[in-house]
Amino acid sequence: MNKAKADQDKQVVLVADDSSTVRKFVSFALSSQNMEVITAVDGMDALEKVSQIPKLDLVIVDLNMPNMDGFEFIENFRQSDMHRGVPIVILSSDRGEESKKRGEEVGADAYIEKPFDAKKIRYQVSKFVAMEGEAKC
Repeated sequence: MNKAKADQDKQVVLVADDSSTVRKFVSFALSSQNMEVITAVDGMDALEKVSQIPKLDLVIVDLNMPNMDGFEFIENFRQSDMHRGVPIVILSSDRGEESKKRGEEVGADAYIEKPFDAKKIRYQVSKFVAMEGEAKC
């Protein structure tokens, strides 16, 4: 398989979080599974980037970000036909049931509480997209 074909077969994940540490950690955890990870610093940046990505397999988004929070991002993202059906995983330090419920209401598919580890991220991601060496759940 040539490199262009291999890159085309990679799962594409957008990670939106205002913490550079979180973005780097999640990127590393997923890149090690042969995924292409695109990062965004907030909801506005994420919306701008998804409009330029022809193939998107999953979004991981923080709730508490400047400019546009995760809830507002999800609402806007779900209104677009471009990536209809793309799963969204919330990654947040907010442990309240209200946030989890609102996340479901606006269209999130899963919720991961911070702190987290690479294994937890990969496990949740594997529920929605095929990972290298694993079957899609």
